[in-house]
Amino acid sequence: MPLKNQIMKTNYHTHMYLCRHASGTIEDYVLSAIDFGFTQIGFSDHAPWKELIDRSVRMTLSDYPIYLKELDEAIQKYSNQIKIYKGLEIEYFHYKNKFYRDFLKDLDYLTLGQHYIEKNEKLISVYAIKSLEDLTIYKDTLIEAMQTGYFRFISHPDLFLFSTTKISDKVLQLCEDIIVCAKEHDIPLEINANGIRKGLITVGDQEVYRYPRNEFWQLVKKHGAKVIISADAHKPELLFDEAIIKAFEFSKTHNLTVEEELSMK
Repeated sequence: MPLKNQIMKTNYHTHMYLCRHASGTIEDYVLSAIDFGFTQIGFSDHAPWKELIDRSVRMTLSDYPIYLKELDEAIQKYSNQIKIYKGLEIEYFHYKNKFYRDFLKDLDYLTLGQHYIEKNEKLISVYAIKSLEDLTIYKDTLIEAMQTGYFRFISHPDLFLFSTTKISDKVLQLCEDIIVCAKEHDIPLEINANGIRKGLITVGDQEVYRYPRNEFWQLVKKHGAKVIISADAHKPELLFDEAIIKAFEFSKTHNLTVEEELSMK
């Protein structure tokens, strides 16, 4: 029996079949969003990126026109039932500024999903980083990205803590630097339901999510940065599921105020 949705009316972190690790067409997600009572849905499939295509599963440059076509067709067909936004989830590297500007000519928004850091001219997955040096590179990358004005929100900003079990004061300071910058630039930080779907791990005598991480979101509350909750849906039925309910419970536990919708101006 499908869950009844009474708490979530928007989602801006949505993937579809072209990324090759999700299922469902644009229309499949739109129909699911309408069934769940959403008023807005934003699509943010992984951006095509020649240098990353061998490292991660994502659409190719030749797929991108198909993505835009499906979006435009859905907007034309369903605009009287739901607001549909065109976006991409994308990494940031400072030498790619034209890349972001060109995408924004086609799209309503970009969300920053930083899955890699660059170190000594090599890319390292943020799922694997542990050293303070590497974690600092992630922090510096996010801050530089937020300062560009290209990104509407930051997807899973605490993902860089994935392989860090004991969070030191120095790592907490990195978290705080990210959060302060987001606050200064009025950029929402995302509680990501897909991290909740990955389940709990045991740290000491506690069970915690790898993301969202309690320590990070305690600092978000401290500084009053904006917060959104996203499904990070890779199947249409995951636009609203038990992980979304737990994400809202997580936000209440940390006394966070969740933005109901994003400004796309």
